[in-house]
Amino acid sequence: MYVQGKSRILFMAIWIALLTPAIAEQTSPEEERLRQEDIETITVVATRSERPLNEVAATVSIKTAEELEKELAQDIADAVRYEPGVSVAGTGSRFGLSGFNIRGIDGNRVLTLVDGIRVPEEFSFGPFLSARRDFVDLESLSRMEIARGPISSLYGSDALGGVVALQTKQPGDYLTDDQSYSVSLRAGYSGADESYLSTLSLAGRVGIMDALALYTRRSGHESDNMGSVGGTGSAREHPDPLSSNIENLTLKFAFNLSETQQLSVDLDAYDNDMESQILSDYGTLSRGTIIDSRDANDVRSRDRWSLGYRYSGDLPFADTLEAKIYRQKSATDQHTKAHRTTPRRAAEVRFRESSFSQQVTGGWFLIRKQLTLGSSSHLLSLGVDYYQTQSESIREGRTFDGTGAPLREFVRFPTRDFPATKVSQVAAFVQNEISLLDGRLSLSPGLRIDNFEAEADADETYLSGNLGTPLPSDYDSQEVTAKLGVVFSISEQASIYGRFAEGFRAPPYDDVNVGFTNFLGGYKTISNPDLASESSTGLEFGARWRTARGSIHLAYFHNEYEDFIEPFAVATAFLGTRGIDPADGFLTFQSVNRGEVTISGWELRAEWDFTPQWHARTALAYAEGEDNERNAPLNTIEPLNAVFGIGYDSANERWGASLLCTFSGDKDESDIDPDDLRLPTDAFTLFDLVGWVRFGERMKINLGIFNLTDERALRWADTVGIGDDAPARFTQPGTNASISLQFAL
Repeated sequence: MYVQGKSRILFMAIWIALLTPAIAEQTSPEEERLRQEDIETITVVATRSERPLNEVAATVSIKTAEELEKELAQDIADAVRYEPGVSVAGTGSRFGLSGFNIRGIDGNRVLTLVDGIRVPEEFSFGPFLSARRDFVDLESLSRMEIARGPISSLYGSDALGGVVALQTKQPGDYLTDDQSYSVSLRAGYSGADESYLSTLSLAGRVGIMDALALYTRRSGHESDNMGSVGGTGSAREHPDPLSSNIENLTLKFAFNLSETQQLSVDLDAYDNDMESQILSDYGTLSRGTIIDSRDANDVRSRDRWSLGYRYSGDLPFADTLEAKIYRQKSATDQHTKAHRTTPRRAAEVRFRESSFSQQVTGGWFLIRKQLTLGSSSHLLSLGVDYYQTQSESIREGRTFDGTGAPLREFVRFPTRDFPATKVSQVAAFVQNEISLLDGRLSLSPGLRIDNFEAEADADETYLSGNLGTPLPSDYDSQEVTAKLGVVFSISEQASIYGRFAEGFRAPPYDDVNVGFTNFLGGYKTISNPDLASESSTGLEFGARWRTARGSIHLAYFHNEYEDFIEPFAVATAFLGTRGIDPADGFLTFQSVNRGEVTISGWELRAEWDFTPQWHARTALAYAEGEDNERNAPLNTIEPLNAVFGIGYDSANERWGASLLCTFSGDKDESDIDPDDLRLPTDAFTLFDLVGWVRFGERMKINLGIFNLTDERALRWADTVGIGDDAPARFTQPGTNASISLQFAL
């Protein structure tokens, strides 16, 4: 506790010291111009057009491949560990990392894209199926953009809480006008999970074609933690043993047809194979049966191809034209084997196999045209999006006695948790980026119309496994979402902005038509074809201040969400009978729309160059959330968290180092929904030291030591998976080190 107290005091002192010179010092217009030329950062995700960050009426974070390498990020959770207000849960879970949480909204309510293509959705059912969204290897990425707040007017369904846009590397990232080929090798080691990394990148230019082949392999074990108790059972604090092998292949072909036209062909293949011994389940009791052992094999895969076209010129109707078609297939297969002893002391071996697969096929067409009308300029964007997802799940189960003879199952297998469903969505959108008052005032209105239709296929597998469940329903709906952004430049250094934006999430197929009957347990789930889309309305106001030496960005946001879908609630039709269906006596559940949720908060980001070599940065995020219907706190809200970093880069650009400090506030009982039974968490402060050394033009080493003070850290996001287990098993690693070596031929 003494070290933790000192860490907090030191962190706050440095943070205040950083802001003081940033507010006090002024610069000349010439210095400001040079600063703008040097550090202008372009974003695409916020407007679907290339815009400098300071011209966007939104909060957007950008992480480049170089930044991820310097921070020695191993996965998507590491990629956002220095991004307050954004998190990824999953520490200590057999099923791995979940998706992104942005300002308290997570899961499928945050849209995640890879090269503009939707990452597979999350789906969970029961204790043996949890398909999550970690389908990307960071080695393949050139940049990551995180847009906070609703943005469905540009991206449609699922952009309820924000968008994470991941861009994979292109041949142009390796080739220059004077270099027609590139070969690079990268190797790394992370002490947190004893994992090894190897990446081979080959790029070349032949005639009009640029090509890239990038292959990555990672192999490792379970992530370390701060637990001290081994053994088996729910009291185990050490992590459950796990071995993981990840392979990722990216192939890119870019054909420069002319100075104005480019054709691209992309192919990706990702595989993750995990073997785990769930020692924390060994010896536990389930309905009188002892779980003697439980082991698992979980496999995730994602494959996609895409064909893209881009024109940049001066057509009568367009300055730029983009089009892409694609197909992506993904699958999560999870296998569980358990040795059990029944109440009658009989030995059993139980197998459970669960899978969730999804295919998405689609494309988009987008044109932009720059216009001048009087004293105003306009960048008009018109687009059409279309995609179709085909989703299905299946569960299989078998149980054998000690002699190997099959035993009767109390649930019909195989079965599906929802009927195989095809969802088609088509949308048209328009956006106008208007510049007035000689560029001092910018307006960006936008409007989008979405139409989606779902077709459910109740095949024999679904029907036989869900006897007594009503037949599934097809459904369709339309949504219109709008946005308006305003940016006003007070001076060359200062600007303010405001933003109104809407978001929505179409009723998920697995909520509309979920089906499951447990005859032994006496309960069932039924469909709800009357579900409405979840919707959100977001307001954000901010101020930016930039000089030749640094910048500050302060933002306040207030988001309201309606018709949140709650799965497995007591069926509305049977509330009068306490959820019991009189026809069969089963307790009946279904997904239902709930009332309003409100989330508001503020964020601060600042950067400062003390000298050409010394620099500092800080970021802070605070939010509050409430379920207005139940007058209860929203448990997806992260506690106050902040990051401070101070770094040095040598004048000859041969080496550099940064000390990074991460602070997370506590989460006490008053901030926790009492119905959720999650545990309060203590505040913690972590210090990381990262550095890099360049040897000539061909070799570079990145080094990192994390959690320098060996502090115990239990992140609030990870408490969702604790249940009856020991909390220490979900803590972050103690002091650990990572290293990577990159060599270019």
